[in-house]
Amino acid sequence: MRDARYAIRILIKSPVFTLTAVATLALCIGANTAIYTVVDRVLLRPLPYPHPDRLALVGTRFARGDVEYGQTGAVFERIRDGVTSMQVATTSGSFGSIGVNMVVGNHAEYVKQQRVSAGFFSVLGVPPALGREFTADEDRPNGPSAAILSHALWMTLFDGAPAAIGQSITLRGEAHTVVGVMPDGFTSGAPIDVWTPVRPCRTCEGGGQNYEVIARLAPGVRWAGADGEIASVAQSAVDDLYHAPNHSAREHIVPLQQGRTSPVRQRILILWGAVAAVLLIGCVNIAGLLMARGVTRAPEIATRMALGGGRAVILRQLLIESALLAAIGGAAGAALGYAGVRLFASLLRDAFAVSASGMSVDARVLAITAVAALATSIAFGLVPALQASRVDLRATLVESGGASIAGAARRWPRRALVVAEVAIGIVLLVGAGLLLRSFDALMRLRPGFDTTHVMTATLSLQDARYQTAERVARLFQETIDRMRAMPGVDSAAAALTLPFERALNVGGRWVGAPQGADRIPVVNMTYVTPAYFETLRIPIVRGRAFSNADRAGGAPVIVVNQAFAARYSPAEDPIGREIVAGGPPRTIVGVVGDIQQKAAWGDFGPVAAVPATYVPVAQQSTEMFRTVHAWFSPSWFVRTRGPQGAIAAEMQRAVEAIDPLLPFAKFRTIDDARGEAVAAERAQALLLAALAGLALLLVAIGLYGLVANGVAERTRELGVRIALGASPRQAVAAAAAPGIGLALLGVAIGLAAARASATALRHLVWGVSIADPATFALAAGVVLLVSVVAAVVPALRIVRLNPVSALRST
Repeated sequence: MRDARYAIRILIKSPVFTLTAVATLALCIGANTAIYTVVDRVLLRPLPYPHPDRLALVGTRFARGDVEYGQTGAVFERIRDGVTSMQVATTSGSFGSIGVNMVVGNHAEYVKQQRVSAGFFSVLGVPPALGREFTADEDRPNGPSAAILSHALWMTLFDGAPAAIGQSITLRGEAHTVVGVMPDGFTSGAPIDVWTPVRPCRTCEGGGQNYEVIARLAPGVRWAGADGEIASVAQSAVDDLYHAPNHSAREHIVPLQQGRTSPVRQRILILWGAVAAVLLIGCVNIAGLLMARGVTRAPEIATRMALGGGRAVILRQLLIESALLAAIGGAAGAALGYAGVRLFASLLRDAFAVSASGMSVDARVLAITAVAALATSIAFGLVPALQASRVDLRATLVESGGASIAGAARRWPRRALVVAEVAIGIVLLVGAGLLLRSFDALMRLRPGFDTTHVMTATLSLQDARYQTAERVARLFQETIDRMRAMPGVDSAAAALTLPFERALNVGGRWVGAPQGADRIPVVNMTYVTPAYFETLRIPIVRGRAFSNADRAGGAPVIVVNQAFAARYSPAEDPIGREIVAGGPPRTIVGVVGDIQQKAAWGDFGPVAAVPATYVPVAQQSTEMFRTVHAWFSPSWFVRTRGPQGAIAAEMQRAVEAIDPLLPFAKFRTIDDARGEAVAAERAQALLLAALAGLALLLVAIGLYGLVANGVAERTRELGVRIALGASPRQAVAAAAAPGIGLALLGVAIGLAAARASATALRHLVWGVSIADPATFALAAGVVLLVSVVAAVVPALRIVRLNPVSALRST
């Protein structure tokens, strides 16, 4: 206690040092607390199910090393019927959680639905709080329509009454019997209002890799044994799918949490590494401050040792001071971390698909923060304490803090630390620069159409009342006619998907092409109404767009974009060629300009000019509509002649006039859609840039402190130089030179380290090389500029130095 009280008095006597150290620690630990909260919530915290370590996700591993988690109906059935070491279930993948229409009385609402198989909740280990889960009979094609409600929807619809079981709700245009209610707080991975049977099959939806298969290992079964069984059982179906008799593709299992978080794992780990680097820079800074302070406290320490205080006592005292700084900084950092999670909630949601409501700075996170604070106290306090406790009693007491105390042997550790923090700062700045330039490149991509004055609205047509091609086509025609007649509207259209979003992926082939040259592996496909290209002002490069003459019963036609023509028909004009892609043979009648879309295949980046095809909505089959509307909610487009004003309400009224039970899910401008498409890249870049900015500030503080301390130590030397005729400019240069030289060395080391570490960003950087010279040069220039300023400012004190006073004071 006596040592602690003494430490408090010492820190109070040095308010500038104390505030600087505490503020540095608070910022560093606060950033680490905020990011660790995300790491813990997404990667480390066990899934909220019983025995989560027994849950697995089934994936297909390829010889080249990548993994595909989408499964076909054939693969799922083979696994479901053939494995004995685990219980399996499926959902309709990322497509299984789109919104659907729910009707309550005369009011329609848009709710989030997830389609799951029988046994899904048993696999997760969470039975319904009321009722039961789906039966095998309900989970077969044309089975009874059943629904399981979330706790929130149950409270909304039935006010928490147990009598809800057996009641009927209208979902997707048909009556569904409520068979269960899930417990309060239950989540299956995304916010869901209602679950319905997926009814897996081998055709239509099941013909593609549209199922996500989860499993629970049976008691006593080892992971290696289960992995081997699932590979053996499913291998024939995998070979049929990938035409891989040499087993270049095989089924395997990974922990469910690992599989579910794979899309964001690398982003989170990179950001976690960045905040750890910032914390390291902070520790280096405070260690440097403590080393400099140890020099000024050398007489005090020597006096205490001369009076009988051993080195161990001095070392303990100094470490207690460091621990006290760490405790105060850690407490402030925890508060800043909590505020940071709230402040950057939208960026965290966009980057890692997690909201602030799903995260909390709880006891678990606070414990880690406490450990981090303790570790930092040792990291920044031990070396300075060891150095400060090694004093030459005779020299120190005689010189009373003169230059001999702060010789070269005492300077090199701090200088090495400054070089290290400059190098780390360069690495962070280069990483942030690459991500920012990548985001800038994405935003600079030419949209390919006029994005101004366009409002879009999305609604679900996974509805029993729209199960025929004729009914869907009529809805589009009638609603678009009404929207086109609205005041201020220039044109209107509809399509399966928006630009900047993922479209339907289909494979195809050329009709009449030689075998081997006829294959079209995959393209994006979108159905559109005739005025689609006119409304978005997508240029017609060759041929024609669709017209009202391209109706059901007419010659099947298709329009392709320039990227499709360049990739799949580079040596031949595609106009007039026939293609089979997701339907009957169609004749290509036009080539249009490229627009930016998500690919979900290939190596195109977040958005790109993906090879795409367009087909007339009037020529789609009933089966096609049923299939794609289970995955996608189509969108309406309205181009206005000026500001959009209340156009959203007018669009809703236009649809209500045709069908009052079709609610729009959301209204967005094209710019909104564009922003959502690159939201993760934007968030990642801004978060890393914020950390790089903090690192740059800390580097400046570290260099400033080094040079300022050097000026104080060299006051006599510099006074002699000025007395002997050196100009103030020469004296300032002599004082600042060591700091600038260290910065140059740190920049050189940092550039080499940044080039080596940039490979970790290769899957996150688009439109710019990870070795981009401009980014590296800019990072180096910024650090050098800040370093020069940080070194010169304290050196300018020499201008006010009186040589006579300096010589007398030593």
